[in-house]
Amino acid sequence: MKISVTGFITSKKNEDYKYCADNYSVSETNNKFSISDGVSQSFFPKIWSEILVSQFVERTDLKESELIKVCQTEWQKRIDELVSLPETKWFTKSQYNRKDPALATFVGLQFFEKEKKWSASALGDSFLFFVPNGFKDYQKELVKLSSKTEPIVFDNFPDYLTSIGDTHKGRPKEKSGNLRNGTFYLMTDALAEWFIKEGENAIGKITVWQSQADFERFISQAIEENQMTNDDCAILCIELSEVEKNGIEYIANQVTHLNDLITVQEAEKEKINLKKLEEEKLNQEKEIENQKDIELETSQNQSTTIKSLVEETKEVPPSEGFISKGFKAAKRIFSSKEKEENIEAELSEMNVDSEGKNLDEQHSEQLEPVKEEPSNSETKLAENQNLENDKNEEIEKERIEEEAKSEKNEPKKLESKEQPKVDSKAKNIFDKF
Repeated sequence: MKISVTGFITSKKNEDYKYCADNYSVSETNNKFSISDGVSQSFFPKIWSEILVSQFVERTDLKESELIKVCQTEWQKRIDELVSLPETKWFTKSQYNRKDPALATFVGLQFFEKEKKWSASALGDSFLFFVPNGFKDYQKELVKLSSKTEPIVFDNFPDYLTSIGDTHKGRPKEKSGNLRNGTFYLMTDALAEWFIKEGENAIGKITVWQSQADFERFISQAIEENQMTNDDCAILCIELSEVEKNGIEYIANQVTHLNDLITVQEAEKEKINLKKLEEEKLNQEKEIENQKDIELETSQNQSTTIKSLVEETKEVPPSEGFISKGFKAAKRIFSSKEKEENIEAELSEMNVDSEGKNLDEQHSEQLEPVKEEPSNSETKLAENQNLENDKNEEIEKERIEEEAKSEKNEPKKLESKEQPKVDSKAKNIFDKF
């Protein structure tokens, strides 16, 4: 008998693998296979589902009830270690102190080589399906196992195994049969619901998944098209061929391990973070270099400015600052301006004095006409005029003396002047005053 095993697993869309609560496990040595879905609202369900699947495929010496107790002991040990860590949150410690349990669904499958038989048990909404090769009636020949009853309804309240005590929900269902050429499918709830709805078409779609990338691409598209619930997904495909031959040979085993996915993803995230840090460091270095360039350019500009100012003011001693240079320049300007004002004042005073002097000279000329010296002809004429005037004066003087003598002898009688006639009316008026 030849066996080929393929397994794919992924977390909810846009969620890291480390939060996936689905798990499966395969043991070629013991010919055992298992799958489990941790109930997300319980306490550390991922650890619980991981312990269930791993303990089931590794242990062959225990009955089911004993196996569950071993699993519970292992879970408690790991939780004790986690809660004791200093970084543990207060609400986690609170759940731990309340003794909150982890919950999970479960399916286990085992092959018996000598008997050429298979046996399986299931609890919750995780499913086992077997599709024989060359089936004629898919619905009749399909083998289906879970603790759900018909009609099957998927909800948020599946049967489960608990990590503390014996308060499990529901009772596991078991099935067994002869090994035949065909394929066993172990699926968690989201894929199981899709498989039942798709029917025979689901077989062809599953065979297309050749890698983990193909599987994740399909799940993402199915969720976007509302063909599947956005949930953790896990599937194990165990294909049997040449069952009639003795012995078991595993010819292919392509099983994706969740811990490997987590390791790779965390490494990629670390790489991205390192790249971001490197980019930030490079950006900081570039900013520092740019700042240095700006400072250097500013320094050069300042040096050029200072040099040009020094060249423009060479007469000023180097020890003098720009302010003292400014005061001296202003002083020179004001002193030159003051000199110009003094000169203008002096010139105005001189103009006033000259104008006053001219006015005085004009006034004196008016008061004292200028004596002009006569010419020779004018002098002779003047002398003749003076002689004639002297002669006339003597004649007038003699005449006056004669008249005076005559007046002494006979006084001259003055004639009475006529009084002016006054109008009677006017007289009356003047009399009033």
